[in-house]
Amino acid sequence: MGPRLALILIATLLICTIWTVNGAPDLSYFIEVQRGGNASVTLVVTDSGGSHFYTYLPRFEEWKYTVWSGQLLNVTEKETQYYFYKNVSFSYLTDDSGIFSMNISFAFPFASLCIGNRGWFMSPLLGAPSEAYVKVQVKIDGLAKILDVRLNDAPIIYRSSGESIWIDASSRGLATGGRVVINYELSEPLADEVFEFSFNRLIVKVTSPPPYRGFAGRIANVTSLALPKLGRYFGYSPDTVEYKFFLPAQLGLGALGYVIGEDINVGGEGAIHLNLALLRFKEGYLEATVVHELVHKALGAAGVPANQELRWFHEGVAQYVSLRVCEELGLDVGDEESSLENAIWMFKQGLAKPGFVQRWTPSGNEASYYAASYFVISELAKSRGGINFVEAVVREIKKRGGVRNNQDLISAISSAAGEDLSSLFAEWGFSIEGPAGTRRNVAIVAALTLIAAVAFSLYIILRQRERARCPYCYAEVPRDAVYCPYCGYPLKPGEGVSYFAKLGGLAAYWLARSLLNSSSCS
Repeated sequence: MGPRLALILIATLLICTIWTVNGAPDLSYFIEVQRGGNASVTLVVTDSGGSHFYTYLPRFEEWKYTVWSGQLLNVTEKETQYYFYKNVSFSYLTDDSGIFSMNISFAFPFASLCIGNRGWFMSPLLGAPSEAYVKVQVKIDGLAKILDVRLNDAPIIYRSSGESIWIDASSRGLATGGRVVINYELSEPLADEVFEFSFNRLIVKVTSPPPYRGFAGRIANVTSLALPKLGRYFGYSPDTVEYKFFLPAQLGLGALGYVIGEDINVGGEGAIHLNLALLRFKEGYLEATVVHELVHKALGAAGVPANQELRWFHEGVAQYVSLRVCEELGLDVGDEESSLENAIWMFKQGLAKPGFVQRWTPSGNEASYYAASYFVISELAKSRGGINFVEAVVREIKKRGGVRNNQDLISAISSAAGEDLSSLFAEWGFSIEGPAGTRRNVAIVAALTLIAAVAFSLYIILRQRERARCPYCYAEVPRDAVYCPYCGYPLKPGEGVSYFAKLGGLAAYWLARSLLNSSSCS
């Protein structure tokens, strides 16, 4: 701890002595972010007349404490659903003047992520009893301009001077955890480097700022392990794979990775773009994302274009295969798989038809699209050899020189299965040509699938609220959590669906089910 920080802590202790006259604990976080993004965190706690408090402390980083005044009686650690954090309670006695004070400190790697002149800071999980006073000071070395400051994904009033930002987080719902997120510009942009890794005949190139060279190495290693398996299943064996990083969106984590559609459509060329926030995710998410994006490139090379009509096949296969490959690599992806299985429960019960996914639109419910896509692929593969069936489908697609639309695709899937699956896809609500070669009435099917999509979107909202699942990584989270403990995405537990919206969703569902079951248009 430097002399400047020591002076700040002493001054804070004096101030907190005045502030805590009513006995409520005062927690002041001092987070100092160095160039390169790593930070040191010091939590100063002061109480007058109280006897205990709790907070969240890192599971995988060493933390230390120093008692300044009073006597610490007990420290109790409890497991939580937050993967990276434990709930730690402290009980104590005040000194003769009625004051207890201590500080807790720990290192916080990659508190800020930076690319070019942009920086993205996300604090460690903050936590305190509901009656506590909570203040946060963040000092970022190289901060030039503040773009956005949020607490629990809501804009918050802050004070700033130079490279420091002060936030009063009292009464902002930190009893179950919370995060401060700061988007900002750097005074000196970070220059990219291209890190090149060689594995026999494979070259992996990662364009990255220097602080993330180790992360680039992890990505290269996963690529080298996954590609031989994708070569077996898809015949996909590129000589070179390139990666580039991007920062989370200004107000959220957004996509974890992507490949530009035009690159897929010219044979799976181009770089894979990865969200730099994956560096802070639970093990398994980076690996699954890398494999997921490699599958998109493999499908492009096999002749499956990245268009609106076939996106469901791209995403369904990428989700299914990435889980299977990660399992083969010995990675724990049980959370992701169980969450997906829960997400497709409604389809398994026959309560909704996934055919709406063939009209994937930007304004639709992304969670419902991904769930429907995964359901179709996993259901097809389940009784037909698993991933080996996916391999057979891709082999058939390549044999045909590619596919252009759903009709081509379903024909290829049927050939790989050795049976006509048109009726199955029709039962799922897909618009296809029947055995007689006639096409279903597109207008009616479009209306029906729209109703089904609306009903299922409402169902997803209700079910996610009921099960409290993250909409991006699908992990089950504490019901009143404000941030996903696995991927860090900001959650909104206060958002719900009104009684009338529930009735509307049920009415839309039953109408969709009735119409879809009775429809025999040709």
